[in-house]
Amino acid sequence: MKQWIDRSVLAFWQDKEMRLEAAHLLDIADEVIEEHLPKRTPFLGRALAQWFEGVLKKEHLMFLAKGGFEDSERVVYLLGGNQGDFERVEDGIALLTVNAADHKAALEHRQILGSLMSLGLKRELIGDIRHGLQGMVVAVAEEIAPYLLQEWRKAGKVVLNVQRQQGELYLCEDPGEEIRITVASSRIDAVAAAGFKAARGVVQEWINQGKVKRNDLIINKTDLEVKPGDIISCRGQGRFRLLETSETRKGRIAWKVALYRKQKR
Repeated sequence: MKQWIDRSVLAFWQDKEMRLEAAHLLDIADEVIEEHLPKRTPFLGRALAQWFEGVLKKEHLMFLAKGGFEDSERVVYLLGGNQGDFERVEDGIALLTVNAADHKAALEHRQILGSLMSLGLKRELIGDIRHGLQGMVVAVAEEIAPYLLQEWRKAGKVVLNVQRQQGELYLCEDPGEEIRITVASSRIDAVAAAGFKAARGVVQEWINQGKVKRNDLIINKTDLEVKPGDIISCRGQGRFRLLETSETRKGRIAWKVALYRKQKR
C-alpha cells in the first residue's frame, strides 16, 4: 500500500510504543485515501487523539470523533473522504452497564479497568468508564461486547452483573472539587505538586517512576510546560483538569483546577 501521508510526522513521538500506535493510525488514514472507503480507528487517549486530529486536518481528511458519551475523553475516529461516508460506517461502540451482585459493594473506575485488563484486553478496545444511575457504564469496542457479556464476571473479589445499556442513559457526573493553586512556574512537577498537595521532590520521583500522565500520556520530563485544558493524573493520587490561569500580584502563577480524587471517568 502506498504511503500517502508523510511519516516524518511520527517524529513527534519519542516513546516507541506511542510511535507504533501513531504509525498504525497513519496506515488507516492511507487506506481511506487509497481505497476511497470509510474506516474506523481504535479508542484513542487524549494525547494521541489531539495529534491525530492535527494530521487529519492537515491532510484535509474528514472525521468524526465518537466515544459513546457526549463528552468522551477516549474516542474512536470515523474517517472518510466526504460527509456521506459517515453514513456507511458504524462507530463500533457498545455501552455496557456493570453492577456488583452484592449491592453493598462499591465499584470504582480503577477496579473496572483493572478487571478488563486482566482478561487480556488491549487498552485500545476500551473507552471511558462512567458512573451511571444504574451502575458503572463502560464504552467498549462492539467486537468484544459478546465476549464480555459472557465471560466478565468479577472485578477483584466483587462478583459482577454485566448487560448492555438499555434505554436512556443517565450519568452521575462528578464535576470535581474546584480549587485554586499558585506556583512559581507552569512546569508539570510544580503544578502537580500543588494539585496533589505533595512535595515537589516526591512528584519528580513519581514522574521518574512513570506514574504521572498528561492527557493520558505518560511523561518522563519534570520540566514539561502545562496549559489550560490539560488533564494531569497520577497513579494512586487521582487526577485534575487545568481550567484557567492568571498572574498574582506577587508575580506567581495562579491556576483554577477541577480535582477528582477518585478518578471517576
